[in-house]
Parts: sequence; structure tokens; C-alpha cells
Amino acid sequence: MTGLLYKDILVMRATFIIQAVIMPFYIVLAYFDILNFVFIITYFNTMLMVMPLSAFALDGQAKWDRYAMSLPMGRRAVVRARYLFILILALSNFALGLSGSAALWGFQGEDILKALGLLMASSTLGLLVSGVLLPISYQSGAERARIALYAILLIPFFAILLLYTSGILDLSVLNSLDSLSAAALVGRGALLLLGGLAAMLASYLVSCRIAAAKEY
Repeated sequence: MTGLLYKDILVMRATFIIQAVIMPFYIVLAYFDILNFVFIITYFNTMLMVMPLSAFALDGQAKWDRYAMSLPMGRRAVVRARYLFILILALSNFALGLSGSAALWGFQGEDILKALGLLMASSTLGLLVSGVLLPISYQSGAERARIALYAILLIPFFAILLLYTSGILDLSVLNSLDSLSAAALVGRGALLLLGGLAAMLASYLVSCRIAAAKEY
């Protein structure tokens, strides 16, 4: 299991280095109000959505799946290692976002509890999308999962935009979020995060079934 996790880390090490380099740069931009910190957090959690596809694509090029699924540890362990890798990424992104929030709190007096609630909501989105893409990747490969990613992100966006411009959907309810206390935002964010983790568990079970039945 440790070896499988280490393999994924090595495969994605270039992406990790890039993230580590640009994160301080984004924090500086947020400090000078050039970029909104909401954008920065969303960006890094978008990277979380894409990383599983990159890992699957690289595995496909190396014919890794055929070898890995024949290992004595079993297919379930291989799938479990990939999901643990995604959870480690989510935790790392969360830690980076929390560090950035703490830095802005120290320099600008930003409300760190509101930033924490935002981090939880954004991390939930990353987990939910990854939870959908992973079973698709096991079933159909990284390329079809990439198409699914575009559909997951673009279809709801354009649907909401169409409903809003036609007057069917009222988004004024979102303004009520500004009136919530920081503690209330953190509480709701925690509930969302628990829901995201539950979705990842369900996704893991589905992926295990797919991997067990698939011929490599």
C-alpha cells in the first residue's frame, strides 16, 4: 500500500512542485487585493479534480494497470491506494489554503473562520467531482473521464446561467450567506465536508466492483 502511494506521489511530483512554488505567489497577490482569495482556493481544488485524471493517463501510457491489478495484494488494495492518494491531496490542499488564510489573517485581519468555511465547501466540491471521475476512469479510462469532467463543470454552470437569465431561478438566496456568522459558516462547511467524504466512500465501493469485474 505504501509503495502504491509513493508511486502516485512520484508520478505527480512535478505538479506538486509547481503548486508549492506558485502558492506563495498567489498569497502575495491576495495580500495586495490583486486576486481574490476565493479564486485561489477554488483554483487549487480544481487542480485536485484534474490530478486523478493525470495519474490514470500516465498509468495507461505505462501499462501500469495491467501489472498492478495482478499484484498479490489484490485489486481492492490498488483501488484503495488511489483513493487514499486523492484524500492526501485534498488534505494537502486544505492545509495550504488554511496556511494562506492564516497569513492573510495575520497581515490583513481577514476572518479566518469564514475562510475555513470556504475551504470546507471548496474541498467538498473537489471530493465530489473526484468521486464521480474515479469510477469512470476505472470503467472507461482517463480520456472519457476527462470528457465527464467538462460535462460536470460546464453543464450545471450553463444550466444555472440559463435558468437565472430566464427568471426561473432566483439566486438572491445566496445573499443570505453574508448574514451568517462565521461559526454558522464553519458548521455548514463541516456538514458539506462530511457529505463529500461519504460520497468518496460510496465511490470507492463502486470502483472496487468495477475493478474486480474488469479484464485488464
